[in-house]
Amino acid sequence: MIMNIPLLIVLLYVVLLFVISFNVSRKQKKDGDAFLMYKGKNGIFVVASSIAGLAIGGASTIGIAENAFGVGLSAGWYDTAWAIGAVITAFLAVRYLRHSGYSTISALVNEMFGKKTSFIMVISMCIIQSGIIALQYKAGGSILAALLPDIFTTESGTFFSFIIFMLVAMIGGMGSVTLTNVLNLILIYVGVIVATVIVLNNHGGWAAIQTLVAAEPDVPYLSFTEGMGWIGILSWVIVMIGNTNSVQGVVQIGLTGKDDRAAKWGYIIGAAFMVPVGFICALLGVASKALLPDAVAAEALPRILMSIPPVLAGITLSGLWAADMGTGCSMIVGLATTVSSDIVYRLSGSEKLKARKSLVNKVIVVIASFITYLIATQMGAILNAMQQALSLAIGTSFIVIGALIAPKFTSKKAGFCTILASIVAIALWNFVPALTGIFKSVGIFMVIVCGVVFILISAFDKDKVNVKKEFIKA
Repeated sequence: MIMNIPLLIVLLYVVLLFVISFNVSRKQKKDGDAFLMYKGKNGIFVVASSIAGLAIGGASTIGIAENAFGVGLSAGWYDTAWAIGAVITAFLAVRYLRHSGYSTISALVNEMFGKKTSFIMVISMCIIQSGIIALQYKAGGSILAALLPDIFTTESGTFFSFIIFMLVAMIGGMGSVTLTNVLNLILIYVGVIVATVIVLNNHGGWAAIQTLVAAEPDVPYLSFTEGMGWIGILSWVIVMIGNTNSVQGVVQIGLTGKDDRAAKWGYIIGAAFMVPVGFICALLGVASKALLPDAVAAEALPRILMSIPPVLAGITLSGLWAADMGTGCSMIVGLATTVSSDIVYRLSGSEKLKARKSLVNKVIVVIASFITYLIATQMGAILNAMQQALSLAIGTSFIVIGALIAPKFTSKKAGFCTILASIVAIALWNFVPALTGIFKSVGIFMVIVCGVVFILISAFDKDKVNVKKEFIKA
């Protein structure tokens, strides 16, 4: 009977998700553009909930707790890095994209750099977003396996997460994603705060942490910086600034704001929502290490949460799964937007296809979801895989931010070459082990490679980017 309570909570949550999705779908009817974009519909709080819900996903909860096993509280900087990136994005990519009249970052890049650069950026965007989506499925599987071990294994939980995330995105598109993220954010905060209080006070978590710290003094479990180190923290900040300013699924949320003020302040307030969750989950990760030292790192947090009362465990783990779903669904819609706008409709030129845009977009969502599920079955540690996926955005962010801030310096050739360099660099990082010993962090390595390529080519190439004045209209 105990396990039925969490099951009931999950089922009720899933039902509520579908109610919201079908309601949004009914209002959109056959508007294909509204399905993926949902432009100008949301106020400040919904935008804030949407960007926070995207940021606080599997990596921001389960991934942070997993990382905290080894580095302690400093693992929480992942979410703070996200927050810094979101604030910068409010004044850069979101602002410029809203005034450009385009719906995708790739289209904006096409205008500024040309078709060749836009093409390679689309490829990069597809890789980045696919990696992020796949990781959400995997994190969702870990949560459900802990929450309902009699029903789910990690593998079957991953498959179930894929099905639900796909259906929510397919039924209601961006509208359902943004609205369900309001619910997700509430569940996340209630769940992790209540769970932390119970684990630390009622289950001996804090006493166990003190014992752990005394037994392993060389590991800085309670330091906010030493475990990751300033280089590691800086690496995450760099990666996230790149991610937030160039990844379609992130920037696209800004287009849902009803005006520029809603978009800007939505991202800023959403950033404030991100920071506490990261360090709370890191603290829970350290408590999990102390109380379950022999547990697999990726499953420790869900397992320890199952030790609290069943109702609270169900709410908390449903909240973590909700966080996971918020990121997954947002990125599915972002990937579908990239594929539909920058590949399918641009290349086909078919008026018949465009006339059935709503159906075509839904089919793309399904195909994208399935492909990313296949990727999920092959992935390793959540946070490490996430960092590599997001680090690809460093190349794209160099050219986007460079063109918008310094158009007289940024060259067209630098755009293509920088993104190509980022793809080559991430391949080298995985196949040349010596690089990890030299640069310590993939983020630092990517910044050096992409920065050198971008600056050198821009310095010598006289063919500069084309940035229209209306793009930067205040």
